[in-house]
Amino acid sequence: MPQKATNIELERDHHSQTWVFIVTSKLIHSTTLFQGGQLHADAWALLTPSGSSTGVGEGWRNLEADSIEDGTGQVLHSGFFDTHCHGGGGYAANRGLTDIKAILDHNQQHQVSRNLISLVSAKVADMVDIAESARKLADDKRFIGLHFEGPFLAAAYCGAQNPKVLKTPTDAELEAIIAPGTVKSMTIAPELFTEDQLRVLARANIKICFGHSESNYDQARALFESFPGSVMTHTFNAMLPIHHRAPGPIPAALETETFMELIADGVHVEPAVARLIPKDSLVLVTDAIEAAGSTEGHYLLGGLEVSVQNGVARTKDGNLAGSTLAMDDAVKNYASWSGDDLAAMKAAITNPERAYGVASVEFSIENHFLISLLTSNLQER
Repeated sequence: MPQKATNIELERDHHSQTWVFIVTSKLIHSTTLFQGGQLHADAWALLTPSGSSTGVGEGWRNLEADSIEDGTGQVLHSGFFDTHCHGGGGYAANRGLTDIKAILDHNQQHQVSRNLISLVSAKVADMVDIAESARKLADDKRFIGLHFEGPFLAAAYCGAQNPKVLKTPTDAELEAIIAPGTVKSMTIAPELFTEDQLRVLARANIKICFGHSESNYDQARALFESFPGSVMTHTFNAMLPIHHRAPGPIPAALETETFMELIADGVHVEPAVARLIPKDSLVLVTDAIEAAGSTEGHYLLGGLEVSVQNGVARTKDGNLAGSTLAMDDAVKNYASWSGDDLAAMKAAITNPERAYGVASVEFSIENHFLISLLTSNLQER
């Protein structure tokens, strides 16, 4: 006899005054499963309110569920982890808690189950106010914390950060940023910090992210060696380029235990260059702004006017201003560029978990996603 996993529920729709059937168990079969950092072909998953079970082969034929779905040609996963996202769907994190909640909802539509929500540079007091209000998200499992991209950045590499608010940190400002407990990462220009200030951030478990910096190879290497497991923010962008006589910070990251972000939209970094980042160090991010998933036109980003045309956001000066990228598209793009579905999935799930010390997420009836990648090279690995 087939094993039953049905648990039918009815919920009243108060608008139409009708009863709606609620699926409380689901069986997905003939899929490729991303689990434990690996891809498993010919797999299945049974998802119920009491938990989930997975397997490979034909064992699913002995199971029953309210909903049965054929996952052929797709990868089943428990959600991506975007560690650098400023907005989406017409919402911007710098506006505060209401918009941050909406960004979490928007990203979930693009298969993101965990987020570090990013603030662009602003007055420290304004950023701290948002950090304090973010305490109210403590029970939302999608919210891992905030990422401060600034304001302690180099004006020469400000990109789309408002140069009027960029500054050198004071000890008091760092303590104010740490106090709410919601800031989990900070993009900084390390040349603006003292060694003691860097260690204050590290002791507070705020991940040090290198970016918008004038640091050369030696300076960057010193940072990465002092703080193993640091992150390079949107690698190749807003930093010194590689030159054969002045290597800059990127080789320093390649030579150390440093994670390296990539905005895989094909605009910030060409695919041939993106492939230079070691797969075990790669962290896919969107760096998305409020225009992601919204209309093109004019926006404000940290007080700067931004124009979005053909999906590309730029300031009046022509600097790239974040992206309109969605995380599911980032994964598809990198899978296509690299020919490696496993590397793409790990770069959006496993590697950011490693970088930020965040536990993996189990499959559940509420938390599962299917994505189509390069199904021609899917096999158990």
